[in-house]
Amino acid sequence: MKSLPPKISVIIPTKDEQEAIGSIVQNSKNALAGYDHEIIVVDASHDNTATEAVRAGAKVVRQIGPGGVGEGLIQGFFWARGEHVVFLDGDGTYDPADIPKVVQPLMMDEADFVNGNRFADMEKGAMTITNLIGNRLLTLVGNLLFRTKIRDSQSGMKAFKRDVLRQIAPGENGFPICSELIAEASNMNLRIVEVGISYRRRIGRSKLKPAFAGPKILLASLKLLRDYDPLVLFTGFGLLLLSAGFLVAWPVIVEYVTHGIFRMLGRALVAVFCWLAGILSIFTGFILDAVNYTVKKMEARLSRQS
Repeated sequence: MKSLPPKISVIIPTKDEQEAIGSIVQNSKNALAGYDHEIIVVDASHDNTATEAVRAGAKVVRQIGPGGVGEGLIQGFFWARGEHVVFLDGDGTYDPADIPKVVQPLMMDEADFVNGNRFADMEKGAMTITNLIGNRLLTLVGNLLFRTKIRDSQSGMKAFKRDVLRQIAPGENGFPICSELIAEASNMNLRIVEVGISYRRRIGRSKLKPAFAGPKILLASLKLLRDYDPLVLFTGFGLLLLSAGFLVAWPVIVEYVTHGIFRMLGRALVAVFCWLAGILSIFTGFILDAVNYTVKKMEARLSRQS
């Protein structure tokens, strides 16, 4: 007799977290004691993390390839069989007791995608000032780009219905996957809900390097906007270039109007370049938006026929 799939799949990507993973797996099992569930640890460690996870009762999958947390999650999604999928980091910063809280809006059919907001209950010192500023900035940019109202876009605890996996095709192999998943959910007009969770000091040494992770996440967000809403990206960039051209040309215009002479050839050439580039960028946005619209119509027709 074929066994039914579990109700909830918990995915925990790990890399050298032998000190924390055992308690995380055990606490996850305790939190989900009333639910049919599975706990999948996707491990890229060089220590005894996998052994400790198995001892605690998790299913351990060895991460393939050199990718980071994003790659670990993508591979975890492949192995997940649950109706609802939730993931959290394996460093002890997230409390597994919050898993039912994050999954509840899915089970009540009040949401398709749930984001955990760490700022609702954050332990003092759990996040450095640098990380805090970077998080706020990336969340603000993400909300502007993807028209969301998220308070903590970089949270490592998120949940969604399994059906969403059939529509989302994440490709970021590092930390930018957190922004990518929200962007995908917003692009598909999914019901996004945010719930408060707790956040504590991590166990062991942090592997996050804000100086590198921040720019990568921002660049990934711009790439996503290019794919989802090129008109906004290229029109915004074009208007920025047009404005820059006007600022550069202003002294040239003033000199010509007041004195009737034209001497600042360099400034004039820079201004003309900015204007031409700005106009080209705006036209590019309109063309890509038309292509994007046509592709979406074709996909909609194909989905209705299938």
